[in-house]
Parts: sequence; structure tokens; C-alpha cells
Amino acid sequence: MSKGIDIVVIGSGFGGSVSAARLAEASFPVTLLERGPWRDTVPVRSMGIPQRSALPRGWQLPTRLLRAVGGNWMPGSRVKLSKHGLFELFFAKGVTIACSSNVGGGSHVYSAVNVRPLAEKYWEGHHEAISDAVMSPHYDAVLERMGSTTPMADHRIPNTSAARFKDSPVLEPAAPPPDPRLGYLLPEDPDNPVKITDDNGVERYEVDYKGNDDGFLGSPKGGKTTLDTVYLAPALKRGLTVRDMAEVTAIVRLGNEPDARYRIEFINQHSGEREAITASHVILAAGTLNTLRILLHSRDVIGGLTGMPQLGKHFGSNGDYFGFWDYNQAGLDQTVGLPTTGGVRPRGDTEAPMIGGGGLPSVDSYPLPKALRERLKRGTMIAGLGEDDMCGTVSLRNGRLNIEYDTSRSPIFKRIKDTFEKMAAATGKKIYAPKTPITVHPTGGARLGTSIEDGVVGADGQVFDNPGLYVADAAALPRAPGGPPSMTIAAWSDHLATEFIAKHKPR
Repeated sequence: MSKGIDIVVIGSGFGGSVSAARLAEASFPVTLLERGPWRDTVPVRSMGIPQRSALPRGWQLPTRLLRAVGGNWMPGSRVKLSKHGLFELFFAKGVTIACSSNVGGGSHVYSAVNVRPLAEKYWEGHHEAISDAVMSPHYDAVLERMGSTTPMADHRIPNTSAARFKDSPVLEPAAPPPDPRLGYLLPEDPDNPVKITDDNGVERYEVDYKGNDDGFLGSPKGGKTTLDTVYLAPALKRGLTVRDMAEVTAIVRLGNEPDARYRIEFINQHSGEREAITASHVILAAGTLNTLRILLHSRDVIGGLTGMPQLGKHFGSNGDYFGFWDYNQAGLDQTVGLPTTGGVRPRGDTEAPMIGGGGLPSVDSYPLPKALRERLKRGTMIAGLGEDDMCGTVSLRNGRLNIEYDTSRSPIFKRIKDTFEKMAAATGKKIYAPKTPITVHPTGGARLGTSIEDGVVGADGQVFDNPGLYVADAAALPRAPGGPPSMTIAAWSDHLATEFIAKHKPR
């Protein structure tokens, strides 16, 4: 394999890790830049990574929880709090966006529900070269690599919605999605979870149902399947270079020729210094919010990129609407089991969206009074997802990121809110939900299309008017998947890598 084509991948979530690993394993020289740190987990320690950052636990929770807070109204768009923080929040008009920052991206904080799109004929009608049939093998490849598990009775998962609400007169378990998979290392013996070492020497512990330490605050022992474990660890052995704490600020195209190189400018958060590297090809997968921020800044502020008339249009939230169900039933501990308990809806209401959820993770580590921690254990985070209208716009105003999104144009939000109210009324247990929806699945803004008239990238993920620049994350998705999007992002990235290898591999 020729090593003459060098590639920089920006971001290590489901878009970045998949494409970086696939290309490195095909013997391309790949450097991955990730703004967040390697997390201090059992798998990462076993990989021999020397510099690691703790997940938010105990008295480190306040200093490790938030990386930055931003909003349309904030000077500079955001205030940075801790370079080691797990989450970034952005308060936009109509929606609040939460994204994470780690090597492995959102896989540290996702629900680990590994499913294909719930929206019918998801990939049809966006580009003649892309279809459900074309994309299906990429989902298969990702699910196999993730080792996703179909939950069975033998797994003896406690506190599932199917068990809790099967005899409820007011609620019923919702039917699971087609081919439901979970990205957890489920124990063969639930009473005795053990350490597993995979073929690459990476160590993980099976999920401990009683400990419930594998939720949206990360998975310290590796019970949740994360991308640093299954994609980056083997790719490192095949020559992948990962630079953590490297926050990309701009991309500059060096010339107008079709084969012009790119300069990638970033801040080395280890040293605080500004650095830059060049590459023949750049794959942008920094997460929708930051991918759009980088592209807009590069084009509109420093003039490093041109064109992209559809950039920032058709931004969406995947219909995310979160709440906290204060169930507060005596003797109930919803932290036992998995952070993903399955779906529920009002009994007999087949039109209601499925509401999923799970207990708060690692509650005993919160620096809170014991009585409050015990109360939190009796509640659960819940959420509805669905296909939204993707009517939002992302732009820069006076150099600041500005996002506007109209929830009234997407009926899914009212349906979820109404379902929350019905569930609360039927059970007498309060559900607290913000007026402005919070999304952890922002999509679009640099989406797939047939030309610059209706999209930003084509069927190979390449930006139409900036050859050699690609978008591999959810910013490229043409519509909302309607359910957890991680496998759809990963499948898109796997497709992008496959197309790249086919085009650039010597004949």
C-alpha cells in the first residue's frame, strides 16, 4: 500500500474513530486530532496510554463535568471552564445542545443502544448513489465490530421496563425496535462479573448490574463498549497516530488546485501553544456543533475555505426531549441494572412515542447529602426521540456562533411532551422537563446532497467545492434517524472510508 497520501481526521466520535481506524488499517498514514483527553479507564490503562483524565466522580465531579458553556448571547460564543470537562453545553434559540469531549467521543456518554434508523427508507431519495441497500453492509460491519449484544432472558438484566410495567394498569412496555442491540459487555454470570481481555490485549470488566457505573458519566471499568476500545486500540497497532487535547480552530486550503493541501490549525491543550499541520485530505468529524463551528469560522472569518452555500442550513435535533421522572417509590432503586431499561408508553396508546430511560449513573459518588442521593436513586432520566423537521440554521454573527431552531415546526416535540404529561397523570409521579428541549444528537448543517444547491457533501462524503475535505459525522446526515443515531453516523463513516480506500488504493 502506498503511504504517499496523508490524512488528518478531526474528532474521535462515531464519525472520526471509524474512518480513522478503517484508513489506518488499510495502511494510509492517519493522524487523528481530538480536543478532549484520553479517559482514565481500565481499557485505556491496559492500552498503555500514559496521560489520562479522570471521569467525573466524587469531589472531581464539579471540575470534570463541564468543559464549556456557550450560547447565542455569550461573548465569543462560549466560556471555557475545564479542558478536562466531559460535556459542553450550548444554549441556542429553541434548543439546548449537549456534546462530549473525549478520545472516543460520544461513545463514553451514549445510551449504548445500537440500532439502525427507525425512520423508514432512511437513505432513500438523497443521492442516486446512496440507498438503504448500499448502506446496509456498513451497518452490519459496525455492529459486528462493536460486538453489539441482543439482550436475552439469560442475561437476567434487572429493572427493565418490560418486567416493571408488564402488569401495570396505566403503562405498558413499548415494543423494542427491530433488531435491538446493546453496546455493553453483558456478564455471563450476573452475580460474578469478570475481567475480559480481547485479542488486542485490551482489558474490560463485564457490566456490574449492582454498581451501575456505566452510564452517561462514562464507563470506568469498560462495561460499556466505547470507540477507543474497539476501533482505536487495534488501529494504533497499525500505525494510527492519536493526538489528544488538540482543539482544531481552523482549516485552510493551500491553493486553488484540485489536489491542493490543507493546513489544520489547532491549540495544543497540553502546552497551551498554537500549532498547525498539513495534509492531503481532511476528514472532519468533530461532532455536529463543532464541525459546523470549524467550517463556518474557516470560511467566514479567516477565508481558509470557500463556497458551501448550504452550510449551516437544515440543522436538526433528532427530536430529542429529555425529562426526569421522579418516581420516588419506596424500596425502588433504579440505579440497579443497565442505564438503558427499555421503552414505555401509556397503556393502549399506540400513537404515543416510546419513552426510554434509565437510572442515574454512579449516584453514590455524587458529593451530595445521602438523603438526596437516595431520592435520586428512585428517579430516572427519560427521553423521547423522533424525526424532526431539521428547520434550524447555524451561522456566525459578529464572529459568534448563532443557532436558531423552531420546535413548533416539528410535531414530535408536542407528542413527547403530551406523553410525559399522560404518564405523570396516570402514575401520580412527577416528570420534570425543560421548556426548551435538550438534544444530545444534533444533526445536519453540512448534509448529504446532489450538488451545492441542496447539500454540502456528496455520496463519498467529500465537500463539493473543497475537494479533499470530508464530513464524516452527524452534520452530514440528510434527515433525523428517529432513534439513537450512533450506528447511522458510524455506518456513514464506514461508507466514506470504503469509498476513499477504493479510490486511492493503488491498482
